[in-house]
Amino acid sequence: MNDERFLSIDSSKNWISIEPLNKGWSKDEKYIVTDNQGSKYLLRISSIELYESKNKQFYLLKEIENIGINASRVIDFGILNEKEIYMLLTWIDGESAEEVVSKLSNKDAYILGIEAGKILYKLHNIPIGNESISWWDKYKKKIPIKIENINKCELEFPEKKLVVDYVKNNMFLVENRKQSFSHGDFHVGNMIVKDGKIGIIDFDKNTVADPYDEFKPFCWNVFINEYFETGLINGYFNNNIPEDFFPILALYAAESLISHLPWAITYGEEEVKTAYKVIKNVMKWYDDFKLVIPTWYKGVLYI
Repeated sequence: MNDERFLSIDSSKNWISIEPLNKGWSKDEKYIVTDNQGSKYLLRISSIELYESKNKQFYLLKEIENIGINASRVIDFGILNEKEIYMLLTWIDGESAEEVVSKLSNKDAYILGIEAGKILYKLHNIPIGNESISWWDKYKKKIPIKIENINKCELEFPEKKLVVDYVKNNMFLVENRKQSFSHGDFHVGNMIVKDGKIGIIDFDKNTVADPYDEFKPFCWNVFINEYFETGLINGYFNNNIPEDFFPILALYAAESLISHLPWAITYGEEEVKTAYKVIKNVMKWYDDFKLVIPTWYKGVLYI
C-alpha cells in the first residue's frame, strides 16, 4: 500500500494490500482492502461535495445491520482530505448473481428470486423518519426534466411519443404513494450468491422513494431469467400482488425508457446499443404499452 491519502483512516495501519476495483458506473474510486487478519473490505472515495448525502447514507446503511440480511455493512466514514471523503464497508464473498442465475433451471431461478424479494421487503421496512418532500412532489419535478432531455437528445426511437404520452397520462397513479428506504439499484448485477444464498452489495444509490420504484430495473433480471424476476415480485408480496402494482410498474417502465438514451449517450456506443436493446424488449413485453402486466411475468407459481 503506497497511497499516503489513506493514512488518515485509523484502520489503515492494519491494511496489507489495497487493489483498485474498476467496476460499475459510480464516479467513486473503489478499492478492495485486505487487512493483516485476512479480512477484506470495500473502500469508496468520493468528492467532498457529496459529504451531506454520504453522511445520510452512512446512517441509513447502519440500519441494515438490524434486519438480518447478508449485505455490505458500513464500518467507517469520514473526511479523507480537503477534497475527498471515504466510506469503508465489509466485503461480501461469492459469485456474481448474473452468472449464477444464468446457469440455474427455471425452478431454481424462481426460488432464488423469491429469496431476493423477501430481502427487498426487509430493506423497504428500514425506518427512514419523516421525509420532508412527498413522492408525488419529487415525481412531478423530475418527469418534465426527463421529457425535456429525451426531446433534446440527438438519438431517437420510433415509439418516443407513445412512451412520453403514456407517462404523462399515467402519472396520477403515484399521487398518493408512500416512501421507504430504497437500495436504488436492486438487480442481479448488485447481488452475490454464496452457498445458494443471496448477498446484496453496492448501496451507493440508496435513497428514499416509492418502494415500487425499486422494481424499475427489472430488465436486467429478465434478460438473465424471467422466472427469477417473477419470483422476486412474488416473494416480495408473499404471492399477494396488490392491484396497483403492475399499472405503476408499467408507468415506471415507460419512464425508464425516456431516461435511458440521454444517459447512455454519455457513456459511448456500447451503452447506446444496450439502451436500444432495452427499449425494443420493453416495448415487446408490454405490447407497446397496450398491456399492463408484462409478458415475462409468469404469475404465482407453486413449484
